[in-house]
Amino acid sequence: MGKRAKKVYKSKSYCVAHICPCPTPRPHIFDIIQNSLRGNILLNDSIKALEIWKEEICEKSTVTISVFNSSISNSFIKVIINRYIKCPVELTVPPGNTLSATVENAKSIMISKECPGILEGNYCLEVCFATSP
Repeated sequence: MGKRAKKVYKSKSYCVAHICPCPTPRPHIFDIIQNSLRGNILLNDSIKALEIWKEEICEKSTVTISVFNSSISNSFIKVIINRYIKCPVELTVPPGNTLSATVENAKSIMISKECPGILEGNYCLEVCFATSP
């Protein structure tokens, strides 16, 4: 009879995963600032353009502008909203009408007239931006 070989068993170590609480990123908290501006527009042959708003903060802003052109105006109102990243947004408001637009990353807003004569109207502007406390 032959010798029987003895089997040697090694104990296996088991890997156990432990759940570690990972730090979750804290949500960014911002204060929302909203400013409203209203004004009248009167352009004539000596005043042909008017800058009604210019950004002077370092925060990204969103502006909503609404422009009314009086029915007694002789010209269309041309509104140019310059932006930092993309092309400007242009609105052409005929006499007796109102046009509105909401634009992100606005840099400045210019109003001008296209024809000679008197242009009357008004505008409403809301500027929103977020600041960290």
